[in-house]
Amino acid sequence: MTQTFENKSALVTGAARGIGRVTALMLRDRGARVVATDISETVHELVGDGIVTLTGSIAEEETARRSVALACEKFGRLDILVNNAGRTMNRALIDMTVEDWDGIMAVNARGTFLHAREAVRAMIEGDGGVIVNIASIVAQVAMKDTAVYAASKGRSRS
Repeated sequence: MTQTFENKSALVTGAARGIGRVTALMLRDRGARVVATDISETVHELVGDGIVTLTGSIAEEETARRSVALACEKFGRLDILVNNAGRTMNRALIDMTVEDWDGIMAVNARGTFLHAREAVRAMIEGDGGVIVNIASIVAQVAMKDTAVYAASKGRSRS
């Protein structure tokens, strides 16, 4: 049985490639109207029937506000948020800088929080919704040179 998303509106972060791109296309193919966001301009390749796009860093509060507002403006509501965008860095912990830590946390933790907060605000005004936070296996299983990335993704385990 295939899940359908007819009459649903979704926001997918990190949609220019990989899991985000496939998720945006799958949601669209199953009936959802999608806002696809990414820091990369290549996200605009997805523009078409049922998909609108926006570029910006998910670490910035304004990007979260603009993304949710675009969904509400174009589709009248927001039902689904897929927090997919993420940044990784494979480097030994002793070689990591404070700037490395801050950069990864800004995207993976703060960006997820900002988008969830704005989405919940819109969902409260509507009929509710669902938020999916894409985590990583390194949140549960240790791997070489992934300490900071693992810490940033561990918040999605709940």
